Amino acid sequence: MGPRGLRQLAWHWFPVLFWMTLILALSSRSDLPARTNPATGEIIRTTYLAAKAAHIVEYSVLATLLMRAVTAQGGGLGMAPARAAVWVVLAATAFGIGDELRQSFVPNREARPADVAIDAASALGMVMVLMIWRHVREAQRVSQRVLD
Repeated sequence: MGPRGLRQLAWHWFPVLFWMTLILALSSRSDLPARTNPATGEIIRTTYLAAKAAHIVEYSVLATLLMRAVTAQGGGLGMAPARAAVWVVLAATAFGIGDELRQSFVPNREARPADVAIDAASALGMVMVLMIWRHVREAQRVSQRVLD
């Protein structure tokens, strides 16, 4: 692989690796605010909602970056969008499972199956948005060609 190929590879995959590293770094922190009151065990709504929103953002962005990388020609995998969509949701979910398992070893943190479900749903939702956007964009290109 020549320099151009390496640049394309880095262009498509570095953002994915960077984002995965960021997710792992955030979930490695044991100094995040508690989501439950240690005295009563009750959920503290403000930190709980922020934590769930963080999962949605993290895995929506991960799905977007993965979709970009796996559908790209050149440095990407060049997958067809429908096949890529399935692969991206499975890969993001697997990463979420692995991250939650790893997080169970971080002091003051715990693995939550509900977080994996949020991760998977976020990836699936974003992939659906991306597929609809791609379909609309393609329809616009076709109608523009007809008008030209």
